[in-house]
Amino acid sequence: MATLRVMALMVVLVVVALPTVLALSVSCTAPFKAVDKWCVVANISVPDVAHTWLGARSACQSIKGDLIVLDEHEKMRAVTAHLKTELSGDETSFPLWVGGRGDSGQWRWVDGSLMNLQSHLWIPDSPYETSNKGVSYAKVIQAGQWKRRYMESTPPESNLPGYICEK
Repeated sequence: MATLRVMALMVVLVVVALPTVLALSVSCTAPFKAVDKWCVVANISVPDVAHTWLGARSACQSIKGDLIVLDEHEKMRAVTAHLKTELSGDETSFPLWVGGRGDSGQWRWVDGSLMNLQSHLWIPDSPYETSNKGVSYAKVIQAGQWKRRYMESTPPESNLPGYICEK
């Protein structure tokens, strides 16, 4: 009986601990850094250069990545914590391009998956309706008393000081 309990406990530990171990074992190549189970790099180029969404995406692709897909709260929290440690001063509050694109009323991530427009990752009243406005892109901004990061839609002619890539 005691042997069965020990075996059951071992099975539970393996099932519970394995995802944590796998998440910690992510290996990223430079310039990407491990952020939980993702490989991420943020680029801020203020005051030198401002980036369009297409320019930011091209820059990510040039380092074998793409603009980040922020499709879950866990990932947004992890990336926000990472940005707090990687960026300094005012840089932590800069808006940054992410991999969302809206066109003709449909929002998709750069990986082709549909974006959840009801997600609490969006700032209230965003994303903007794109059906008759053409293309819009997603950025992350810092807002509110607690300086929480949210996604917000923005017009294609916008230029931002930085972007977040993932691999």
